Amino acid sequence: MKKQLLFLLLVFFVFTHLAQDSISFAQPDIIQEELSIHQKRLSDIEKSIKRKKRARHRVEREKRDVLSEIQELDRKIDLQWQSLQQAKRDWTEAELQLDRTRSELEKMRNRAATLKKYIETRLNAFRQMGEIGVLNILLAADSIPNLLARQEYLKMIVNEDQTRRKEYVSILKGLAIKEKELKDRQVLLKAVSERLQKEAQLLEKRKQEKEKYLKALKKKSVRYRRLIAQLRRAKMRLTQVVEELSMKLRASQKALDPVTRESQFEFRSQKGRLNLPAPGKAILFKSRKRSKGMAVQCPWGTEIRAIFDGTVVYNDSLPGYGNVLIIDHGNGYMSLIAQGQSFKKKVGQEVAEGEVVGLSGGGPWVTEGIYIEIRHNGKQLTAPYWFDLRGIEIVRR
Repeated sequence: MKKQLLFLLLVFFVFTHLAQDSISFAQPDIIQEELSIHQKRLSDIEKSIKRKKRARHRVEREKRDVLSEIQELDRKIDLQWQSLQQAKRDWTEAELQLDRTRSELEKMRNRAATLKKYIETRLNAFRQMGEIGVLNILLAADSIPNLLARQEYLKMIVNEDQTRRKEYVSILKGLAIKEKELKDRQVLLKAVSERLQKEAQLLEKRKQEKEKYLKALKKKSVRYRRLIAQLRRAKMRLTQVVEELSMKLRASQKALDPVTRESQFEFRSQKGRLNLPAPGKAILFKSRKRSKGMAVQCPWGTEIRAIFDGTVVYNDSLPGYGNVLIIDHGNGYMSLIAQGQSFKKKVGQEVAEGEVVGLSGGGPWVTEGIYIEIRHNGKQLTAPYWFDLRGIEIVRR
């Protein structure tokens, strides 16, 4: 009976151990699958951002082209209205000239009518006198020279009347021609003005259509800009998820890697396996340029523990870091813990992994908590990659 009980206990222990191992082995596969899904989504978002950027660039180019067309239309409209104003001025001047010509024509007609009346009166007088009357005028001369002079005077009077009549007739014809030319020019200028005005209106209409299209392009550009911003935010969030999953995957794989007796005492083999020096939220910084370090948010006075065996090489304050403890873990690897309320270990003192070395405080990196850096031969390493962050709440700042 005891043997059966021992056998059952042994079987239960083996199955429990195997189940735990299967779970631990399955966990990296689950993380890897989730990581692959998110990486695919991240790739899709990056492709979508590129497509949206290309579309936005096309819209921006089209906006510039439409704006150039509107500027060219503005120039043409300005020239068109200038031409229209000049045509209207010419039309007005032609009307004034036509008025002056009509006034002159009226005066000349009045003079011609007066002259006609004067000539007709004289001709009537000559007609009433008849040939005898004319002869009486000529024969009334007291000498031959006087007779010839009187004959010449009568001839000159008749010639002058004919000349003046011809002159008035010629002037009237010229004024009539000028009046017709001015009327024709007025009609032409009116037609030109109407055409210019219609063309200007068409240009204005085209400009309004272009401005409406430009407004639509601006709205489209704003939509693309917002879409790109949304996609970038989504990319940022997804990148954070991918990085966190990558860190957890590395930690899981490290946890499954066999640790030899020799390597378990070396700091370099602990990447992805280290415990945080204090319990709390892991604070990762978005900008790697700012710092490759990380912070742990925890209440004031929380115990700080050594992350690995080593020797204290520094315990003092540093500007911007507050109270700082630096532990040398060998082979050029060092850990820096800053913003401590106080540290208990002295320089040269050896510490063991998990040993309490101080109490947490606060500072510029995190209001309540500590700041951590990992360095190798003085070069700062990416601290989050060294810690096992499975089950740890991660906050990015």
